[in-house]
Amino acid sequence: MMLKSIGIGAELFHELIESNCYYVDKTPFIRTVFKENKADVMLFTRPGRFGKTLTLSTFYDFLSLNIENPGDVSLQEKWFKNTKIFEDREFCSEYMGKFPVIFISLKAVSGSDFTGAYEQFGSIIFNLYNSFNYLSDSPKLSDTDKKIFNKIATDENFICNVANKYYITDSLSSLLRLLHKHHGIKPVLLIDEYDVPIAMAVQNGYCLEMLDIISPFLSNALKTNMDLGRAVLTGCLRATRESIFTGLNNMLVCSILDTGHDDISSGIGFTKEETQEVLTYYGLSDYYEEVRNNYDGYRFGICHMYCPRDVMNFCKDNYKKLSDNRNLIQADNYWINTSGNAVIEEFMGFIESEDVDLMQDLLDGKSITAKVRTCLCYGDLQNHDINDFWTLLLYTGYLTFDPLSYNPKNDEYSLYIPNEEIRECFRLKIKDFYRNNSVMKASTAELVKGLFEGDAEKVQDNLNTLLGKYVSIRDFSVNAPKENYYHGFMNGLLVNGTSLIAEQKSNFESGNGYIDLIIKSLKNRGVIVIMELKQTSDENEDKVLIAQDAVEQIIQKKYADPYIKRNDIKAVLTYGICFCKKECVVVGRKLK
Repeated sequence: MMLKSIGIGAELFHELIESNCYYVDKTPFIRTVFKENKADVMLFTRPGRFGKTLTLSTFYDFLSLNIENPGDVSLQEKWFKNTKIFEDREFCSEYMGKFPVIFISLKAVSGSDFTGAYEQFGSIIFNLYNSFNYLSDSPKLSDTDKKIFNKIATDENFICNVANKYYITDSLSSLLRLLHKHHGIKPVLLIDEYDVPIAMAVQNGYCLEMLDIISPFLSNALKTNMDLGRAVLTGCLRATRESIFTGLNNMLVCSILDTGHDDISSGIGFTKEETQEVLTYYGLSDYYEEVRNNYDGYRFGICHMYCPRDVMNFCKDNYKKLSDNRNLIQADNYWINTSGNAVIEEFMGFIESEDVDLMQDLLDGKSITAKVRTCLCYGDLQNHDINDFWTLLLYTGYLTFDPLSYNPKNDEYSLYIPNEEIRECFRLKIKDFYRNNSVMKASTAELVKGLFEGDAEKVQDNLNTLLGKYVSIRDFSVNAPKENYYHGFMNGLLVNGTSLIAEQKSNFESGNGYIDLIIKSLKNRGVIVIMELKQTSDENEDKVLIAQDAVEQIIQKKYADPYIKRNDIKAVLTYGICFCKKECVVVGRKLK
């Protein structure tokens, strides 16, 4: 049997169908949203990679009327003939191909400054208007109506000029009115990634300017608009406190925390049954446990959900290996490089010492209890409140929640990392943060200089500065001893000192044991530094004594002996370092 291809990255329903790509049939969700629920406006907040855009595209392809030949649903019959929704002939007769539909995505509004973001916004509106260019000749529109339409549709430079920014605020509500007037049918409005412009504005420092545009743009279209039939929006956060939806009482918010709408919760993402169906189709059902361990674990309401992009990528990368070499089948990490995490990375520099153990608990596979803000807004993230951080990780898919753990008194939930893919992604993102942070690089340079100079006091001062500012996450097994917590931290620091280090080794066999860390000077190749790391959780312990014992261990186990005997080694410097939470004590001794 010739298997269907897998359309990774394809976000339009009709393109998947016309390309004969595999499609998990989510079409009953159309009926759920547009008939079974009566809210005028619905907002779905979901993490990225779960198929929000494909969901709205499916709505668009099913509902959109044929502009040139209203009543002609031949395209819908072609696209949906083998889907579940097509079996409901009564619903299809009432909804299929019956509405003018506005489908707009704001995910491209991501400029590094307001002018750039506004130009992207204006270009989107210009293209949207031109997709309805038949309105410029509509006999049902007045000359004034056509003038309003043509003002935006005929000159992209006009609407993209930030000096004309206030024309954009009414552009969506105006288009709804003109479509309603032309067709005599209230349009359906679909807005994908509505909150991306706000997120990017917060990240790049022009939040107030963007809110001045995006708030009236959306609210004028959604609030008590007699020209609007139904509206569906998708995004990551529910940005109600940013006044975008103030006074909008006809909106149903369907967040990942919503446990009251099972039919809605399972509409975006793959259920267990759908995942098993995909794996069976591609002959990979024997690998369900690998898929479950790596891509399962998300909770939308009370529903267990899988990440669709991960499941389909796993099938694409592995189904041909069934006939080649089954030993090569593996569950790769598809999450790590697919999302911008600047806000998350920014938070890491503000983690307080008391929250470090909570982060470690998450990586250890444990749950933490945290207050989740259902109405978190992007502007609040600038305050670096730790509860906002946990909430952000939840809404962006790095954490999930136990729906039975909810404490309504404190708005608290039990949160945990959903699967092994995200655990690895979380660890690598933190490690990358250490490696790429310029402030850390500067401080690390002073630390390395102190190590090669034999200055234990300088090493201790710089290391304590770094410990006080940055989170320490262990580099190896999540069940490893506490020393590994700091071993990984030191490894990450020394990576930033490569301009001074010729060679760096970790857990290196020497003498009668293994050196924790050893580095060789780049500028003075005859200098070797050997470090033994210790840790205590008891602040009352004598950390100087522990650090001294670490140096004695280096001597007793003869870690340095091979280097002391070498003629090309001019100096062997040893350090015992005792860590205690966010502080350390360093003791040094020169052995050669």
